[in-house]
Amino acid sequence: MKVCIAVLLTILIISCNKLIDVGDPGNSVIGKKVFSHDTSALSAVSGIYSKIMVSFPNILNAGISICAGLSADEIQPNNSGNSMTEFYTNTISTQSSFNRIYLWYYGYTLIYQTNACIEGIVNSNKLSEDVSNQLLGEVYFFRALIYFQMIQLYGNVPLVVSTNYEDNARLKRTETNVIFSQIKEDLLKASGLLSENYPSNGRVRVNRWASKALLAKIYLYGGDWIDAESASGQVINAGPYLLEKDFNRVFLYDSKEAILQLLPTDNGYNTSEAAQFVPNPSGTSLPQYSLTAYLLNTFEPGDKRFINWIGKKTVNGITYTFPYKYKVRPNFGPTFAVTEYNMVLRLAEQYLIRAEARAHLSNLTGAIADIDSIRKRAGLPLIAVTNPGITYNELLLAIQKERMVELFTEWGNRWFDLKRTQTAVSVLANRKAGWRDVDTLYPVPEAEIKLNPNLIQNPGYN
Repeated sequence: MKVCIAVLLTILIISCNKLIDVGDPGNSVIGKKVFSHDTSALSAVSGIYSKIMVSFPNILNAGISICAGLSADEIQPNNSGNSMTEFYTNTISTQSSFNRIYLWYYGYTLIYQTNACIEGIVNSNKLSEDVSNQLLGEVYFFRALIYFQMIQLYGNVPLVVSTNYEDNARLKRTETNVIFSQIKEDLLKASGLLSENYPSNGRVRVNRWASKALLAKIYLYGGDWIDAESASGQVINAGPYLLEKDFNRVFLYDSKEAILQLLPTDNGYNTSEAAQFVPNPSGTSLPQYSLTAYLLNTFEPGDKRFINWIGKKTVNGITYTFPYKYKVRPNFGPTFAVTEYNMVLRLAEQYLIRAEARAHLSNLTGAIADIDSIRKRAGLPLIAVTNPGITYNELLLAIQKERMVELFTEWGNRWFDLKRTQTAVSVLANRKAGWRDVDTLYPVPEAEIKLNPNLIQNPGYN
């Protein structure tokens, strides 16, 4: 089901100089009209999906996969003129246009849109209960997802939960533990409001299991092992999700592994990942990004993920490898068809979340079973067979290694994993020239600090 509502985007997205100063009192009148009917309210929430899936990378559409993949040890640029090189060298300028526009600005634009929808739905008495619950659950989910990405990139950020432009323009940065609490609160609300069924053709709208899957990830990052095991287990046992045996089916529009996907909306495009990662097969054009030797050397011999998810192109006698999970480049001709969707959440990650939670809960047998579910599909020897007496510390390392080769270039997982396990400094200091301990956070855009003196810059940036 297409989710492209251009007219309502102009209502809900307010262009402004201050990226947290989003909205003015006049919007409240428009908001009441938008949320006075099920159909227009649905269109307003659909606008969030459409805003995300524009054809250029942003914080929820390939932008994190690219910049965080560069910041970690997954990918590297092949052209010295690539504007994203600053993420690879961990020398991001406080004036970086990508950092400001496509990460910070886009994040807060989407947050404003979710807040406008939340206020509109909560304050409306015109919507049917089923529609109200579904839409409110969806926007709570997206607000949680955006804030999760923001705190991973910047640490403390302003917590904006309303459309009050006067208050928002002066907000200070909020401690990440407070934002984490807000994220969990939003996802728990979403889980209580949403149905198990998808309100769409395909898995392209948020349902209860999507909110549970993201909640499992939040619990993992917070070290809440009991709840992480419980939430991921509920998703794994939900029924409709299966690990795809064919790796070339995992990212297709009808993937059985998908918990939540985003439907492409721009003509000629499947995913921004394929547009950015997959090179033109003809001529001598290089991939924009190559996989690093560190990532390539992490794969074990015979790993089907290496065979199916890594592309190769030889130019002038040099073979370049590139991420090939998504395979369909933009096509503006008459044969254009949408066959791949942007994968937000998938079942394999839930197995790895539960494996890690179980390991921390001293359930090594259960953790081994979960990681072996992933290894079996990859055609690798099972730990239960090769190393049944694996120790707690060895198992945690094995899980992190499995996360690296299963989730590479997906949603910044590797970069975020290095930081949450407090290994970023020790790992990247040996792999990145000029690495500084403060490089684990991106700078707050300089323009935003000039507009709001209550914003304090992250350490290490002038």
